[in-house]
Amino acid sequence: MENLYKGPDIKPGYLGNGTIVYEPISPLSLTQRLGRLRYACYQFCSSLIGMLLIALSWVVSALPSVPDVVWIVATGLVGLVLTLYLFGLMVRRLHDIDRSGWWVLVALIPFLNVPFQLYLYLTDGSSMMNRYGTPNPPPSVLVKVFGGLFWLWNVLTLLAVTTLVILQWLRPEWIAQGLSLLPPGAVPPLPFGKEYL
Repeated sequence: MENLYKGPDIKPGYLGNGTIVYEPISPLSLTQRLGRLRYACYQFCSSLIGMLLIALSWVVSALPSVPDVVWIVATGLVGLVLTLYLFGLMVRRLHDIDRSGWWVLVALIPFLNVPFQLYLYLTDGSSMMNRYGTPNPPPSVLVKVFGGLFWLWNVLTLLAVTTLVILQWLRPEWIAQGLSLLPPGAVPPLPFGKEYL
């Protein structure tokens, strides 16, 4: 399939004869689509920037002339902006799967949010145009490397969390036995008490 980027007088879309014109990617758009690798890469980059900003605000708040409230306010603002941006990425990923962005509300429901994230990572997007526009242009090498590694890390982490939740539900004694093998102090106090240990 021939790939063309949008020019000044070419409208994005499928032109026929195996030719598709991609629309330019906007990192802040809520109407475009976002493929799996770009989704993972954008999550990685935004999370890294968020952590660096929080660390910077912590360093600045450690100065004697700066009140402690600066760190609290800066952390809250960075967390809010990062959360909104990550939800925007989920909306765009849903668009790539040809689903409404309103499905992002599932991410707020406990116990459904982990399978929902797995769905976003594992489901193929539409290879051609859908009601939300053209697919993304082919990813660059950096997107393939960082997006691929972060995608793999997140999928394995989500599968591990899902497995642990299911085991805790079906076989809590196995989890308690595994926790008892850890050295003292390696596990923070459990909210459900010591009846499982």
